[in-house]
Amino acid sequence: MPTNEVRRREKLRNAVLYFVQNDKTVGLTKLMKLLFYLDFRLYRKTGESLTGETYQAWDFGPVPVSVWQEMRLKKSCGLNLNNVVTVTGQGFDSKLKAKKDAVFSDDYFSGTEKTELKNVSEMFKGIPARMVVKASHARNDPWDVTLKTKGKKAVIDYDLELDGCSEEEKNRVKEIQDDNALLEAMFG
Repeated sequence: MPTNEVRRREKLRNAVLYFVQNDKTVGLTKLMKLLFYLDFRLYRKTGESLTGETYQAWDFGPVPVSVWQEMRLKKSCGLNLNNVVTVTGQGFDSKLKAKKDAVFSDDYFSGTEKTELKNVSEMFKGIPARMVVKASHARNDPWDVTLKTKGKKAVIDYDLELDGCSEEEKNRVKEIQDDNALLEAMFG
């Protein structure tokens, strides 16, 4: 049985592949925002992100740093994302293309994760990166709060996604997190 880290990497690779295969407008900048929305929306629903990535508050919005480093800077972070997609161009003009032999698999995803992957993809399908960046800059959202309180390149706390939730909702997420931690400790 694969470890939690292996499962997360497979989910990340397949989420990247899904976004790229289902929307020809996905470049590197847009991908960073799609992953952010996917992770933070799932965190609000399930108490954990899909990818386990750490996001920082950069000028153009939230960025999963290891994904950026591996795809843009070609630094090996163990994600092997360059095995499934290629990056051409830079900035807002960058484009991502699925490699011919890359095949999407939803084997590692839960039903909730599959639904959210589809929802995020459809929500931003065909929308230019500049508009997705603008959406990720919403006032009082996790990126905005982090940038204002901690500054540029600070880590965005997933718990900021729970701001505005009722105590009951926050407690539900905490219970899920506790259950997941117990299962991880027991089964890896």
